[in-house]
Amino acid sequence: MKKHLLIISFSTLIMCEGNFLNAQTFKSSGKTLTELCSEPITAKVEGDINKDGVKDLVISTEYHGCAFYFGKADGSYSLFSDYDLSMPQEAKITINDKGVLRIQKDFDGNSDVFLFRFQNGGLVLIGGKKDRHKSEHYDYSYNFSTGKMIKTSGEGTAKTSVTETMPKQPSLKFGWIPLKWNMLDYLFETFEDGAGLATEDMLAYGIFRRMQDAEMMHWVLCDYEGYYGKALQNGENDEGWSAYGIYEAPGSYNADTYITINKQKNGTYKIYIKETSQDRSYESQLNEDASNIDDLDIPDEETSEVNYIFNDGKFIEQK
Repeated sequence: MKKHLLIISFSTLIMCEGNFLNAQTFKSSGKTLTELCSEPITAKVEGDINKDGVKDLVISTEYHGCAFYFGKADGSYSLFSDYDLSMPQEAKITINDKGVLRIQKDFDGNSDVFLFRFQNGGLVLIGGKKDRHKSEHYDYSYNFSTGKMIKTSGEGTAKTSVTETMPKQPSLKFGWIPLKWNMLDYLFETFEDGAGLATEDMLAYGIFRRMQDAEMMHWVLCDYEGYYGKALQNGENDEGWSAYGIYEAPGSYNADTYITINKQKNGTYKIYIKETSQDRSYESQLNEDASNIDDLDIPDEETSEVNYIFNDGKFIEQK
């Protein structure tokens, strides 16, 4: 029976979304959509985000993220920032006369709404709404400017609302969280003692949820409602946060996945992902008493490792 450890360093990973493999999707300037983006555009909206009297432009691709461009008087656009995060497919995206970017995703009669405003040099989350009246007869409205959450439940004459004060939140910029309220509720819950997650923990959790949404690791960690996907431990390593997931399937394969998220002195986050797996399909050939195990070719364990830097909403792979 042979068993070895094979180390593989992946330079690329297959992701559901994200600008991980194509850094040239969005150009620094231009006048037309073809000059600004090399990929098919799935969403586009214009409006004055920075309130300078000139229309700005937001464009998104299906897999390679989205970009925010500031408009110029000559009709051209200059890139403010691009992100790995794509706009939800079939989302309703608008910019109102106050420069607020509104993103609404409808599904099964329910909806998620996110509101961002350009302030302090970035696009900051200022509010939103999780509407589940169709399926569960409630909605949560978030206002991060006031720190208030309005919870509404019931329908018609039975509808009731209550306003609660949320724990203090850090400034969450576009790209730091997935655009799915189901993944984020716990960040903005109210607690009896009035204290929520620490600021740094909340930011790290937002990054972790982005990784789950983009399926950057084994699915056992990407299931944010599952045992391994719920928590991101603080203090498991010396510098930051970590998560560990185990998947065991007799006759199929085993996989152990470990990630760490460490904040750097320059404000970026260093992310390390390690997965060790072994093919167990050979077990279907075993005799009932496993007496023939020495005659079988046992696949080697394989270990993949990848490193990223998370910088202002983007995951940058380190070769």
